[in-house]
Amino acid sequence: MKPKVLGIAASLRNARWGGGNKQLVDSLKSIDNKDELFEFLAVESELHLENFIKAGRRDGKNFDELYKNLKKNTGNKGLSNSETALSAALWETLQAGCEIEHISLSEFFLASGRVQNADVLKKKLMESDGILVSGPVYFGDRSSLLQKMIDFIQGDETLKENLENKVYAGISVGAKRNGGQETSLVYNLYDFVRFGMLGVGNSSDTTSQYGGTCVAGDVGTAYKDHYGIETSMGTGKRLAEVVMYNCSNAVLKTKSNILFLILQDKDNVAQNICNDIVSSFPNEEFKVIVICEKRILPCIACDICPTHIDTDEVYRCIVKNKNDCFDTLHNELFDFDAIIPVVYSPLDRTSIKTGYQTFLERTRYLRRGDYLWSNTVVAPLVIEDIGGQDNYAMRCLTAFVRHHTIISAPMIAFNDDKGLLNFPNILESFKKLIKKVRRITAGKLADYESEGTSYHPVGYILSSDKDKEDEKLQLRNIVVSQREERFIKQSSNRIIKK
Repeated sequence: MKPKVLGIAASLRNARWGGGNKQLVDSLKSIDNKDELFEFLAVESELHLENFIKAGRRDGKNFDELYKNLKKNTGNKGLSNSETALSAALWETLQAGCEIEHISLSEFFLASGRVQNADVLKKKLMESDGILVSGPVYFGDRSSLLQKMIDFIQGDETLKENLENKVYAGISVGAKRNGGQETSLVYNLYDFVRFGMLGVGNSSDTTSQYGGTCVAGDVGTAYKDHYGIETSMGTGKRLAEVVMYNCSNAVLKTKSNILFLILQDKDNVAQNICNDIVSSFPNEEFKVIVICEKRILPCIACDICPTHIDTDEVYRCIVKNKNDCFDTLHNELFDFDAIIPVVYSPLDRTSIKTGYQTFLERTRYLRRGDYLWSNTVVAPLVIEDIGGQDNYAMRCLTAFVRHHTIISAPMIAFNDDKGLLNFPNILESFKKLIKKVRRITAGKLADYESEGTSYHPVGYILSSDKDKEDEKLQLRNIVVSQREERFIKQSSNRIIKK
């Protein structure tokens, strides 16, 4: 049975509901190529604009009256802006081999505050393998419909437990290019991974950001934003890829291989906690690197990054200084099943050791070097003194998702002068994380495909020297081939295919 992705339209202006949901899915299944898809999106967007005109826009009716008239429609034609982006993403998940379903949240959460057919919504969420949410921006945040769904999930322990084994991705639509789409996506990503889901952004085809970002300043205009539609399609592609890994029947027969990167510490608090975690899981393999004790120079933001195309083992940052350790550190940073960025955030900053920002800056060449951390599970571990106000959990999430990684919920440990207050909870979270890591790693090794992880700068142009470097496709093919051979070798030794 194919994995199923549930597409959720979180806009009050939706055009599809009831039987129109299935008709939309059937239409997407009948589309053979991108040209047909874009034509379909254009036609349906214009139909939705026509719905507005017939509902009273032509006659200058107030929007509340117009909105009431729209709800008299049958819900079987047209696409709202959020649905347009969502449809593009769902079509891409179909191409990747998933089944799809479409729902509109306005069918379940009424303006009166009443929830109808809650059992239907719960069933659809529980029967899905991946969840793809598309909605409008409100003040850099989500729609009230999406908030109601999040509250609905939060209040149902059975549903929350079920969602722990699923994958999430999001799309956001705003009135302008910088209209709050990314902040909305980040907030949504953070909440859904807190439910225990794995989270992804959009694909490497559109520079691996936080998800789909569309611009639509008026009804029926999202389809004109080809760049935004491409990011939405990349989000569908990315979600489908990880859903496939997550649903694989392969089993990891070796230890999982997990890297701790201690980016900030004081008095060895973070280091001691990492050591305690490692000793609690003797059946897994760990490596701990204390980054904050190493000398790392800042990124100089050069326009040729990485310096050249080469195999993964070759250090390719322009910074080469005897006082900088990154060249010797390079080969210790990849070929792990999971990465745990670790940050201790004390109230008293005296004598703190930090390499957080300089380390993340310098990973720029790893990202631009065709995403060396691609599909690695990342779960931040943040230790906070009670009363602290730092935001490292969110910062780690937003930084690492752009490396084309798979995000798991941040683990937040609370500390006071007597030690950790919730260490048993951290161990329980880590136990669940290991299960996810083993499942994703087995699926990735069983179904590894080398395509789709090349770095494509979108929205800006690097230097002409870099452009010329990118033309050397033969070198890129060598890199891809070498990475594929490494994964195939690991696959034969590490998994059992069922």
